[in-house]
Amino acid sequence: MTVAIIGFGKMGKLYDRLLCASYIVDILPVYNRVYFSQLEEFIYYGPKIDIAIVATPTPSHSNNSKLLLESGYNVLCEKPICFSSDEVKELEKVAKRKGLLFYQSTLERYNPVIKYFIKHIPLSVIDHIESYRFGKQPPWGYACDPLYDLGIHDVDLWFYLTHKKIPWKLWCGYGIQRREIIIYFKRKDKIILDLFHKSVIINDKTIYVSNTPDSNPIIEMVSDLIDKKKFMNEQWSQEIKCIEQSEGNGLIDLKTN
Repeated sequence: MTVAIIGFGKMGKLYDRLLCASYIVDILPVYNRVYFSQLEEFIYYGPKIDIAIVATPTPSHSNNSKLLLESGYNVLCEKPICFSSDEVKELEKVAKRKGLLFYQSTLERYNPVIKYFIKHIPLSVIDHIESYRFGKQPPWGYACDPLYDLGIHDVDLWFYLTHKKIPWKLWCGYGIQRREIIIYFKRKDKIILDLFHKSVIINDKTIYVSNTPDSNPIIEMVSDLIDKKKFMNEQWSQEIKCIEQSEGNGLIDLKTN
């Protein structure tokens, strides 16, 4: 698997530790590696890779992804792809026209608690879902609504797990770490999925789940994209649209079709 990482900050370094990138693009020098200071330099050089991972700050995601797609590269972009559903829609059109992968990093899909949901909880027994996602505010030099930074995970899970068929209300913000999904069943009881502590709470019983020792969400995600040849283009623009249409104040009320 040959990977290029665009942006060598916190997430770029994390991807590199797991995937051992062949090429790195960043404004700061990266020693003892094949390194480019500008994305245009990388594209001009034209290396053959399986996928380019865009891990630069969010305001640059759209431009970087477009340059890569137009140049014939598959793209995995950190979330959120950008702050405008119209911009994402344009990127989706380019990927479709070029026959390329264009994927938003969706690591929560590979959380063992989410795998438990898929295996054990049929959608037919669910009445509605609530989730709470709070975390530390990142030290970015630009303003960012936490719904885009954090809430995008739950919006994606609404699409991925329920196919938009079950009402889902999300509360989101910066603060003490909390990543919980509460599933209310039609028979009036509920189950709590704690994505942070990797546990499932049923009545007074807590079940701890975890990834297998040889698995990692990033590796699984990239493997699904490249090794398993899954053409996983999705309508990321619809997910961003949900946030654009939210009431604000850290609340999204996701309505069914």
